[in-house]
Amino acid sequence: MTGTGPDTTPERSTEAPPPLPPRFPLLLGALLLTSAMSMLDQSIVATAGPSLAADLGAMHLYSWTFTAYMLTFAMAMPVYGKLGDLLGRRSVYLAAIALFVLGSVACGMATSMEQLIVFRALQGLGGGGLQVGAFAVLGDLLPPRQRAHYQGWFAGVMIIANLSGPPVGGLLTDLLGWQWIFYVNVPIGIVAFIGLRLLLPAGPRADSRPPFDLPGLALLTGLICCLVLLTDLAGRHGWAHPAVLPLAITAAPALLLWLRVERRASDPAVPLDLFSRRPFAIAVAVAFAVSFAFFGCVSFVPLFLQMAAGVSPTGTGLLFLPAMAGMALATMLVGRSIGRSGRYKWFPVIGTALALVATGTLALASPDTGLPFIGLLLTVLGIGVGMSSQVTTVIAQSAAPRRHMGVSTSTVGLARNLGVAFGVAVLGALVNARITAEAAHRLPSELADRILSGHLSPGEVSGLGARETAAVAEVYGEALSSAFLAACPLLLAALVLALLLPDERLAARGPGGAGRASRP
Repeated sequence: MTGTGPDTTPERSTEAPPPLPPRFPLLLGALLLTSAMSMLDQSIVATAGPSLAADLGAMHLYSWTFTAYMLTFAMAMPVYGKLGDLLGRRSVYLAAIALFVLGSVACGMATSMEQLIVFRALQGLGGGGLQVGAFAVLGDLLPPRQRAHYQGWFAGVMIIANLSGPPVGGLLTDLLGWQWIFYVNVPIGIVAFIGLRLLLPAGPRADSRPPFDLPGLALLTGLICCLVLLTDLAGRHGWAHPAVLPLAITAAPALLLWLRVERRASDPAVPLDLFSRRPFAIAVAVAFAVSFAFFGCVSFVPLFLQMAAGVSPTGTGLLFLPAMAGMALATMLVGRSIGRSGRYKWFPVIGTALALVATGTLALASPDTGLPFIGLLLTVLGIGVGMSSQVTTVIAQSAAPRRHMGVSTSTVGLARNLGVAFGVAVLGALVNARITAEAAHRLPSELADRILSGHLSPGEVSGLGARETAAVAEVYGEALSSAFLAACPLLLAALVLALLLPDERLAARGPGGAGRASRP
């Protein structure tokens, strides 16, 4: 129930939704184009890694091109959400596109790995506003039911971007050079910029502007920086990395100080009273938990498939296709269903339940488990995530006052991104620890050392004797099972929280605002 209380007048299910804003299909196309540009960039850059590293050198710094982007991307999200609420959505959104395109051009012109890292950070500063801006614009223009319907379209863009990224990246690199994986964003960005400049209304802005909460935003971005760096370093180098403990020690007081500043600010960067609204708090928590469990687990499935089941990289990708398609399809169908009925509660409930069942079953998988069954479980997991993940944005937007549309959107998006980072780092540490323990227990010392040093390739596993091959498969099978098993309590908590959502019906008319839901 929202903070202002629900409208208890029953809503007529036969009431027609309001007409869409003028030229909305063209505007939606421009929004989808910016999202496609952002999502495609993340999948296309990895393909050019070998060529890029060979040209610029400093392979030991290559991973920082991703860390720099992810770091500024996460830090920028709450800034764009707040600025959009204060200054109007269009100008802030266009600034994000311009920064992203400028960063892309700079990346293509980089002559060293150090330059590329800096320019990827600049690109991330723009990228953080693209997703926040798109969903906040939908929140500004559409009533809650229609938001759910059209946000499902972005899932289709995600699946297309993820599928087309590797082949497009490879083609551009082979024919034109790695620089064009960045230059390709320029024409897309220009078209999207012009379309949004012409079609997007200036949007609501604060009537009276209180003192800008610069201390709150500064502390929040510093806290996000600590958390993202901490999880990235822990995920890549282990929790014993010398920078992990100082980052954790810095993050704790930064969090406490930020909470204190936000309580005293006249217009805080993230109003803490939003979390007193049950649907909003639950939406943020579920978004974090589902992302933590899903991405934390599936990141290590390819390792299991290739090292334990002998599946090729191409076969691994094909095994994930049904899961990705199921996720996108579920998101779109859920959005259409909410658009018709206005009811949303049971989708995150059923979605987290499906994810929990699939995750628990995958925890019992072994090297002898058939690949079709693993593919089926991954598909069920993808459907569950699709049913629960994107709905959280609609719930948070509908629970927050209209003036906080950008903040509510960016808060859920940030929770989702932090869930991914923490999931990969925490479950990755668990997988690595289990591999170390199982290898020492099951394998000859020489073979165990090759695994722990990363010098045993999937092709070499198939060349081992039958006994050793089976033992290696058990090592990776036990490690992956531990990750899935560890994710189950978090998904169970998300399921319990989803059951606590009020059974409300989203408004069919009138954009945004708290108290726009009604009891069935």
